[in-house]
Amino acid sequence: MAFNGGNGAAGSVEDFFELRNKSQQGCWVYGFVGFQMLDGSHRPVGPPAAWITDSYFGKSDPPTRIFLPAATTALGVEPRTGHAFFNVFTSDALCDSNQNPVDSLEIWPPDEYQPLTIPAQTAYARFSACGSLQLNPLQIQPQPSLG
Repeated sequence: MAFNGGNGAAGSVEDFFELRNKSQQGCWVYGFVGFQMLDGSHRPVGPPAAWITDSYFGKSDPPTRIFLPAATTALGVEPRTGHAFFNVFTSDALCDSNQNPVDSLEIWPPDEYQPLTIPAQTAYARFSACGSLQLNPLQIQPQPSLG
């Protein structure tokens, strides 16, 4: 699981995430991930996430079964075939992210009971949110289609 940065427009932010299968067996995933922001003490911060298929940035495909083959390429490395993607949308790009500093993210793949904990920043971007959080379902392409 990786946070790959994001884009902003008109007070909204879209952040990109990528999921791969590191195991030696292929698996199916379906639907939405669980998502929780954590502060530096690993305490939950921010609002709960809502599941959506339409956002300011476009429409995502409805939930569908996605096959993740065994031992796919590393995250962020081309070709990115065999990975699943989801985006997180927030509604206030101009908020003071120091109000609710996000240190890490807990993400539950569908049908899993243990979250994966990842850093809330990359070399180029930092995840933050002060207002609403919305997630689209897992997709086979990196971004939802526009329209």
